[in-house]
Amino acid sequence: RARGGAPVDLPEEAVPVFERLRAWRAATAKEQGVPAYVVFHDATLREIAAAPPSTLEELGRVSGVGEGKLARYGQQVLDTLAP
Repeated sequence: RARGGAPVDLPEEAVPVFERLRAWRAATAKEQGVPAYVVFHDATLREIAAAPPSTLEELGRVSGVGEGKLARYGQQVLDTLAP
């Protein structure tokens, strides 16, 4: 990781997207009373940030996004990605 917590393996333009996803995940985890990794692992958020999906179908192809997480969080993730 680079200083400040941003992952070094992300393209520069994907870092703000990753940070938005992390903020959403933290709020969601807090609301549900679970650790952040239960919502999504960092690796999954990095993959989403690097190639943002525009549909639930595309999001469902991301490693770490199973049917349950897609149904539970999919629309929220797409909303978080929307400009």
